Amino acid sequence: MKIFVGMTGASGAVYGLRLIKELDKIDTVELHISITPDAYTNIELETEFGKISDDTFIEKLKLHKQKTFIHHYKNFAAPVSSGSFKIDKYIVCPASMGFIGRVASGVSSNLIERCADVAMKEYRDLILVFREMPLNQIHLENLLKLGRAGAKILPAAPGFYHSPKKIEDIILFVVGKIFDIISIEHNFFKRWGIDYEDDM
Repeated sequence: MKIFVGMTGASGAVYGLRLIKELDKIDTVELHISITPDAYTNIELETEFGKISDDTFIEKLKLHKQKTFIHHYKNFAAPVSSGSFKIDKYIVCPASMGFIGRVASGVSSNLIERCADVAMKEYRDLILVFREMPLNQIHLENLLKLGRAGAKILPAAPGFYHSPKKIEDIILFVVGKIFDIISIEHNFFKRWGIDYEDDM
């Protein structure tokens, strides 16, 4: 499976980084990654990785070099910019509202926006994990427009029925919901079911 992961300048870099690290653990997944400068700024501000760039990303996250490809966010000549390059799943995590607005308007000002456009025009799975609150009417209309165009809209809004004990549990809940949507089995959180009924 070939998966594209884009990270834009919304807060919530931890979600995108953990998603990438968990996908990297799967031998059958080939990862294509693109990260905007604003996303790198948030990684530096919100995580322990400090200063990081395309050149150091794979090494700092300890990813498999053989099946992980970093594409500069302005490289429209990258293979993933074409619909003829087969990507199975496209995920943007986190997705800023600026990104959402541009994609909803058909604008491709960088590689991540182009990949989102390709996903929709080729009728492939596009998962948009936005992290913003509160939302104004323009945000809502753009999300609805993209949903109607075939994108899967996933707010970075974790549940709490799995009784999270630390921040990592909350992050894994969101990553697990992404895995559910792209049909990859996981055990990142305790699911609602018979165990909860027994407790009632």
